[in-house]
Amino acid sequence: MQTHCLRIEERPGSDSYQAAKAGLRATARVAIGLLVCGTLLFAPSRASAQSDDGSEYQVKLAFLYNFAQFVQWPPEAFSSPTAPLMLCVAGPDPFKGEIEQGLRGRTANGHRIQILRLKPEDDPRACHVIFVRASEEKAARKILAVLKGSNTLTVGESTGFAARGGIINLTLDENKLRFEINLGSAMQTELKISSRLLALAKIVKVEQKP
Repeated sequence: MQTHCLRIEERPGSDSYQAAKAGLRATARVAIGLLVCGTLLFAPSRASAQSDDGSEYQVKLAFLYNFAQFVQWPPEAFSSPTAPLMLCVAGPDPFKGEIEQGLRGRTANGHRIQILRLKPEDDPRACHVIFVRASEEKAARKILAVLKGSNTLTVGESTGFAARGGIINLTLDENKLRFEINLGSAMQTELKISSRLLALAKIVKVEQKP
């Protein structure tokens, strides 16, 4: 299967961006099938605010896995072709035990996925993906500042995370887990985000400070 990737170089107001956006709509139906199939490897795609944390984070881990499948990192982001893809968690790690077992043995673009809890003294630039917990609002500001322009995919779960400069934010809408993408933040990196993923996302912009 051919993968259609969008090098995020077009600006939102340009004609080329509008043309690309129209193309994304055409692939949306296929993309939904691909993303849902990936999600079902782990857990149902429906998450409720009233559900237990285990079920919620099974679904969120499935989304993180799918994000890693639909994003390409530059070769220099890895120390070797067989180096693992580091998925770091800022804040309490919700993926321990049985939840993490669903990820064991799985790869993204040929790289084994390894989950690591990010400590305050750790350099976030060593991570390929950082999942920032909602409890880490203060830490999130520092992390986003350090990672600005880096090749780390930042994923949050708190209101406004993408608008504050994060690349992807997980949101809950009518008991369904959805996600936002900040194209401006993504354009500052060398990450290539698949058009299939963009077709499913709500596109947001960085908040303008008064």
